[in-house]
Parts: sequence; C-alpha cells; structure tokens
Amino acid sequence: MSDHNDSEVPRNRSATPRFSRRRFVETTAAAGALAATAGCMGGGGGGDDVITIGASTSTTGPTATEGVTMKEGYDFWIHQINEGNSLLADDDEGLLGREVELVHYDDQSDPSRGVNLYQRLINEDEVDVLLGPYGSTVSSAVIPIIEDAEMACIMPMMSDTSVLEERDVQYTTQAIAPAYTYVRSAIDIAVENGAETIAVVYEDAAFPTSVASGHIPYAEEQGLEVVHEEAYPTDINDYSSVLNTVAEEDPDIVMGGGYTEDAIGLTQAAQSVGLSPGIFAWVVGGMAPAFAESVGDAALGVTGDLFWAPFFELPYNQEFTEGFMDLFSEEYSDPGEVDYHAAGGYAGCLVMEQAIRNVGEIDQTAIAEQLHEIEMEIPFANGVYEVDDQGIQVGQTPSLGQWQEGEDGMTQEAVRPAEYATADPIYPHPGW
Repeated sequence: MSDHNDSEVPRNRSATPRFSRRRFVETTAAAGALAATAGCMGGGGGGDDVITIGASTSTTGPTATEGVTMKEGYDFWIHQINEGNSLLADDDEGLLGREVELVHYDDQSDPSRGVNLYQRLINEDEVDVLLGPYGSTVSSAVIPIIEDAEMACIMPMMSDTSVLEERDVQYTTQAIAPAYTYVRSAIDIAVENGAETIAVVYEDAAFPTSVASGHIPYAEEQGLEVVHEEAYPTDINDYSSVLNTVAEEDPDIVMGGGYTEDAIGLTQAAQSVGLSPGIFAWVVGGMAPAFAESVGDAALGVTGDLFWAPFFELPYNQEFTEGFMDLFSEEYSDPGEVDYHAAGGYAGCLVMEQAIRNVGEIDQTAIAEQLHEIEMEIPFANGVYEVDDQGIQVGQTPSLGQWQEGEDGMTQEAVRPAEYATADPIYPHPGW
C-alpha cells in the first residue's frame, strides 16, 4: 500500500453526498514521498518477489483535488491485489505470485517536475511497470520519456489526444475518453430546447484547450453561434473578469473551465455577475463532490462529465464501490462522496493487471502490445476499455451529470445518455 495517510446503490437511485471536508494530508518533500521503497534490481526495482509500480500524481498543486483521488484508486487496487482479492482472477495474494508495491512521488501538478520524476522512476528506482500521472498536461510531458525508455504504461486520466496523434506511440495507451467527448450532451440538451448561442471559456492548458477545440466544431455543427471564446491564464485569481464579458453576450450555453478550482471559481463568478444561461457545462470539476461542497446550493443545475457514479450498472462497480468504501472508511461516509477519478485510477490499474496476466511475466513490449490489443470491461464510463493503434480510447463515452436537489442537499444525477439517466435534465438554469 502507499504512503497515503487518509483513508451499490441501485440504478435510478441517487447517492447523496454528505460532503464532509476532505483532509489532504499528503505533503511534499524535495523529491516527493515514496509509497513503498524498492530494493535492488531483479527484473525491476523490487526484486524477484516484488513487482514495483511507478507513478507520480499531483497530490499537491492546482490539480491536487483530482490527483489525490486518482491515487486512491491506485492504492485500492494494490491493496486488493496483495490481499488476494483481484476482480480478474482467483489468485493467491499478489500478481503473478509476487507482492505489488507502489513507488509514488508528488509531481505538484508540474509537467517539468513530472518529467524528472518519471526519469527517476525509470533510471534510479528501476520500477517494473509504470502508471500515468494525473491530467493531460503532466501526462503529455512524460510520454516521450516513457516511450524512449520502452516501458509499458497506461494513462488513466489523460484525455488530450494530441501527443498520441503527433508521435509514434507504442508503449502508452489512454484509459479515459478523449476530451472532445466530455460535455457534448450538454450541447445536445440545449439545442433540443432551442439554444442558438454558446460561450466557451477555458484554462489555457493542454486538457481544457483540447476540450474547447473539440467542442466548438461540434457546437457549430449543431447550428450554434460561438459568441465568445476565451482562454484564461492558469494562475487566474478573478473569474468574474472573464464572465463579465460573457454576461454581456447573454449566451444560451456557457461551457469550459478546466479542473475543480475552475468550476468553483467560475460558478461563484457567474453568481456574482448574474449570469444564468440555459445551461452551464464545466468539465472535470463540475461534477466533483468538492465542487458542490464549496458552492453549496449554487451547484443546482450545473452539468459536467460524469464518468462514474456508485449507481451506474457497470462491470465490477459494486465490488469496487464496496471495497473502496471499506478501505477508505475514515475518509468517506457515503459512496456519493467518492470522486470519479478514484474509479478511473482503479480502472486503469485493472487494465494493466489484465495485460500483465495475459503476458504472464514482466515483458515491456508484450505488455504494451496487450494494452493496445485487449478489449475489456471496467467499472468506469460506459464500462469499456478499447484503444486504436495510436493508443487513443475509442470504446468509451462519458455520461452527463447534473447537480439537482436531493433530500439532504445537492445530489449527482445522470441526465444523459438515456441508459444511464437517473433524472430528466433541468433546463434552463434556474437562476440565482
């Protein structure tokens, strides 16, 4: 298990978050903290009896909210494997008869730091297998390092496809749907209700930019006029400066953002400037439990990509939810508090596990080939992992979630597609 010190409801039933304040207790040191220390080389840094898994995640920095929860997915999978509770095989404890250890560093949401850490994982720690960092910005930066080292790696939370399209990638695959798919359903809902205009505002970083570049053409194809497009700086302090201009255009759809901090800041700014379009669609952070915890009732009607919920009928989802809640019982008191990034991190680990089992040994080229070739069920998105020759995810589509009123406050509902819907969408936005 790692150094992280924190710790099925039926379909058509919402899990209502109680929103206890998360405790981010991981701190950084100069090189980050190790989840487990590897020994000398023996087919990898852990010796013959240990399989070492190397990764960095952003446990501090701007994307720490997402990075911490994704790492919890890694932690849960490793705990499960070492307890002999794999969902993929009836095994003794461990993987291929070997204990699994996580060598983990905090990349602080910094791509240059991520590059240094993956070089360290490969060259100094000599890990057996790699898992990706959180987010497209850091993930895209480390892929050339991974490819040059010819090590198999899966990126559970990298949705920007540009680096996979621009480079001959053989050892790395994407485990989450591409960014251009995230909130298309919000556009569909708005168009069905007579929307004519859209404004797109987004953080000037790899993932949010790829969201905008993918959604704007789709919006135009649906007959919408883009009345405002703006990339705001990553160190923005005043989101109202962005939304003041948007409010003047009075668009039917306002979409974009970046991460949880963006969703919070943009929603609070929209409230302050009186912006209330037909629909808000914030990527990533819009459906994070921490978002609703921060903005309270202002979350009502906000939509966002919903890649996982405890009420989704997906392969292994009940086992994942119950096991995760048991392991992190000190951190979470309700399944609705669990962020989808935990399920995404766990699902990526399941894919890597299946690839290793198919090969039967730690052979980087063979494992990488399996990551590209296998199609399998996962407890995430629509339950499918499948990539093309470039390693781009082609089997997944996210659901669209929306915050609606539950018995105990704001609750996540799935409003699209129909097979996952737990409620009808609220349209237009109810105002402030």
